[in-house]
Amino acid sequence: MDAKIKRDSFYIGLVGAFLTAGIYIYMWQAQDYLNAGLNTSLYLYPIIFGVAAQIWGRKIMQGKIAFKQTVLAYFICIVLIFFTESITHYILLNHINPEAKDILLEAWKGVGEQQKGLARDQVFKAPTFSLSEFALGFATKTMIFTVVGLITGLFVSKIPQR
Repeated sequence: MDAKIKRDSFYIGLVGAFLTAGIYIYMWQAQDYLNAGLNTSLYLYPIIFGVAAQIWGRKIMQGKIAFKQTVLAYFICIVLIFFTESITHYILLNHINPEAKDILLEAWKGVGEQQKGLARDQVFKAPTFSLSEFALGFATKTMIFTVVGLITGLFVSKIPQR
């Protein structure tokens, strides 16, 4: 049954990955890289898709799902979403529309000026939008969001069966 959970969470993750690519392509087409609603959704829907994969896994296991299986379902789903996000964003900013980097750098500088104490000391360096930065972002997001998956997996696996 682990294979079925892996397969189904892979499919749910693919839907999330296509949604991610679609959002970034829309942002590129509309030149709307600073849209707060879209940028916020990029952090919310991976959780929704991951939890949906956990709940779907519980359903196909008829309510008898191990904690390990719920975390696995969540992890497969978010890895696909964040990998697609990193690759799509990297290609758009470095190969298709390099001018967009200037828009994002100006927004980054504006945020830095608001944080006067940290910006004056130059604690944070300006992003270069390199492949290594996107890989680091992918790894960081995956680790942080896995914590959410651990918490939701605990609830999904321990809910009493009706």
